[in-house]
Amino acid sequence: MKIRVLFFAEFRELFGDQRVMDVPEGFRIKEIMSCLKTPSGSLLNGERSLVYAVNENFESVDTLLKDGDDLAIMMPMSGG
Repeated sequence: MKIRVLFFAEFRELFGDQRVMDVPEGFRIKEIMSCLKTPSGSLLNGERSLVYAVNENFESVDTLLKDGDDLAIMMPMSGG
């Protein structure tokens, strides 16, 4: 199945605006994260507190993805 991954903030600098990933059925957000490597080769899985949205709805890392989903990965927002 194909998932479009959208990157924001510093992730956009590492990965570009977006990437389409072809993954097996039953993949969860946490499994997508375990596949993403920075240009230096380090993994993103769980290294930081991140915010995820699937089709513009905030979700947890355990969310099951479906073919055609848009997954946005971003840093938490802070106010002030």
